[in-house]
Amino acid sequence: MGLLSDPNRRRALISLLTRLNAPICVLCYFAAVCWFMGLSFEPFTLRTYMSENAMGSTMVEERFPAGERALATAKEFGAHKKKVGGMPVDWLVKTMQARGLEVFTQRFSRTLPFPDENNERYIVEGTNVYGILRAPRAPRTEALVLSAPCSPGDDNNQAVGLLLGLAHYFRNQVFWAKDIIFLVNEHDLIGMQAWLEGYHHTNTTGMDWSPLQGRGGSIQAALSLELSSDVVTSLDIVLEGLNGQLPNLDLANLFYAFCQKIGVLCTIQGRIQRNDWDSVSGYSHAVQTMMLMVMKQASGRSWGDHGLFLRYHIEAATIKGINSFRQYKTDATTVGRLLEGMYRKLNNLLERLHQSYFFYLMPSLSHFVSIGYYMPAFGLLAVILLLRVSLHRNSSLLFS
Repeated sequence: MGLLSDPNRRRALISLLTRLNAPICVLCYFAAVCWFMGLSFEPFTLRTYMSENAMGSTMVEERFPAGERALATAKEFGAHKKKVGGMPVDWLVKTMQARGLEVFTQRFSRTLPFPDENNERYIVEGTNVYGILRAPRAPRTEALVLSAPCSPGDDNNQAVGLLLGLAHYFRNQVFWAKDIIFLVNEHDLIGMQAWLEGYHHTNTTGMDWSPLQGRGGSIQAALSLELSSDVVTSLDIVLEGLNGQLPNLDLANLFYAFCQKIGVLCTIQGRIQRNDWDSVSGYSHAVQTMMLMVMKQASGRSWGDHGLFLRYHIEAATIKGINSFRQYKTDATTVGRLLEGMYRKLNNLLERLHQSYFFYLMPSLSHFVSIGYYMPAFGLLAVILLLRVSLHRNSSLLFS
């Protein structure tokens, strides 16, 4: 305090900072870069772990058997979609009703500020179809969501087929303590935004949509499924939402735990996890994976339908099938069992996911970097701004 209260010493300090401003800024910049790059080195990261006790064990027996039937349903869905030239609403309603769900539809329209790239249209109209499996053993105050977007062409037909297969299988189970909502949304993000606004009785985008006739409890978690082939080689989890928002880390940990249990190859940012962290190539791989996550967050856009759930404080992620690693194969039955296991664990939650991290970076699915580790790097970059501003201010005072 004496240094700052003494005018002579304060003047000497300001003179020193002014004279060494550029070298200090360069030093802070390189220190920040080195700090941030060092976070990808495995000994400097933390291993992922389950913070929520209700999801701490994967000791459940997954029995979903109907992968082939789900693929047959996907082909039927694709045929009806091709026949009507879009979402086969009537077929979906009848199929969901046949599986014992309470089925509802929602029409929506959105005026675009610029023409659609594919059809050169300014108005997008569509219909969402969703079915609710009511919880047989609870007061129906909470819900989980499984969604699959109805994409153009043959894309994502397998995801819709698997969603309907899981709905039929879940209907025959008696241990559900939460409502489960099976949603097929049209026009990807636009349809999902319309459904979420209707579900929460809000309208933040000016979109026109019909009110929802059926509603479950408060949504605790959601998964969006994207599959475009009968057999996938790996499952990739997408976490980045709007404005860089991320779901609770326990949701990613749950996905990784069941992938390890069932033996499914799992990736993040579309990259396989490597074990040779002590080699140059292994370290470079971790750096690239982490930087991809940083760049996606910096873009501000949602990288899946799940990103819109995060705006409503609903923990959500997108699970995407990838066909890049030909030596591995995962069929629809295995994917269905993984989703069954995840939903059975989410069914055990007594409160929203909150015990784990909301701000983190992941060089791999087994390791993460918490906000307490990467914020010092940004602090050093902020010091540079303060030093440059102080230099400009002192120069202005000097010339005045």
